[in-house]
Amino acid sequence: MHSDKPLEMPSASTLRKSIQVSTLILSWLIAIGIFIQISGKVWIESGSGRNTQIYIFLLLPALLITLCKIAQRKLQLSLHYSIWILFLIWIALSTLWATNSPTDPLALAKRGMYIALYLAAIHYTMRINEQLLRRAIFSGIAIIAIGALATIVYQFAVLEIPLGYRTHRLYRLDIGEFADYGWPVAAGIFHGAAAMYALYAAIEKDQRLGKSVFWGAIFLILASYVLLTYTRGAWIALFVGSIATIVLQRSRKGWLALALGALTAGILVTIFWPNLMVELHTRQLSGRGPIWQYFFEQMQGKWLLGHGLGTPFEYHWPDGHAISPHAHSLYLQQIYDSGLIALSTMSAGIVILLVKAWSLRENYWVKLALPALIYGLVAMITDVERIFTRPGDYWTVFWLPIAILLAVPSKINCPKTA
Repeated sequence: MHSDKPLEMPSASTLRKSIQVSTLILSWLIAIGIFIQISGKVWIESGSGRNTQIYIFLLLPALLITLCKIAQRKLQLSLHYSIWILFLIWIALSTLWATNSPTDPLALAKRGMYIALYLAAIHYTMRINEQLLRRAIFSGIAIIAIGALATIVYQFAVLEIPLGYRTHRLYRLDIGEFADYGWPVAAGIFHGAAAMYALYAAIEKDQRLGKSVFWGAIFLILASYVLLTYTRGAWIALFVGSIATIVLQRSRKGWLALALGALTAGILVTIFWPNLMVELHTRQLSGRGPIWQYFFEQMQGKWLLGHGLGTPFEYHWPDGHAISPHAHSLYLQQIYDSGLIALSTMSAGIVILLVKAWSLRENYWVKLALPALIYGLVAMITDVERIFTRPGDYWTVFWLPIAILLAVPSKINCPKTA
């Protein structure tokens, strides 16, 4: 028998509630993905396994929300987002004129889609539940600090490695592949970026004393790890970023932290003065001179478009063994890969974002992310491979503060502190 009763369509209110519930669930998945993306290297040994979880928990939900907005004709891009999307598109297109690339051009180009979805994920989570976003970020920072503390204790207390200036540079826990960042420079830059968020939480004006002490300890652990990687670019960037955090916050705890930091820095400079003179006169601080000279030699006739993303950069050191696979500067590497057009587009995006951030400088998220971005921009002068990557360290160093600042609307209710 067939019923003659017509099918009832769900009401508009029912559809709206279903969409709201679905969106809330997806935002929780994104928050889990953000936590994994920030802290995953500490507790997930497999790089492919870590990225798979980021794709599933972070990028896939962002894609679903984006498709839903497109279907509803609600997807809009502001000028701030548009210029970064153009930047990603141009970088992807530059794979078309790359030569001798060891990686499939399509595999390189689609990284831009991953980054765009990451920017969207931060945007959606801030709009749906900014407290959830805050907790995901700070939980990840706390896990990084646990990994840093475990590394310091295990390396110098358990393995009893001698502690001396540059005699041993931290970059891994040395237990399996846990908390393994592959190289001291990468480890230093990454932990310095995490330290910027911890410092903000420690000196925030309305922060309770107990939480200030907790996050102050987290900052000291992360800063100590950065110091023990002997990554000079990260040292300078951490100093500049910390000053920016203190100036933006203008709290008594911040000025106290500045005084204690200055005292500590003075003591360390006094102790390691002979070593610092070697850094200044022998290594010339960065030691990047020969690499940068090679870069300029390779750029003849390639300035506008670059060599194309994927074209190998190979500076062979005079010793005949070491090879530098990148320009050791984000800005020079952008020119090498995708030309001055890429650098100009990125610079325009940063300038417009800085103008927006300054106009909203009393906003919680701006105070949190702007110093982190300043840190990244300084650190990347001498020590970054590429920012056009699959999920990795530089998503936390560069794309996280960019994504946060992009997501901040003109008016927003500031959440409670971490």
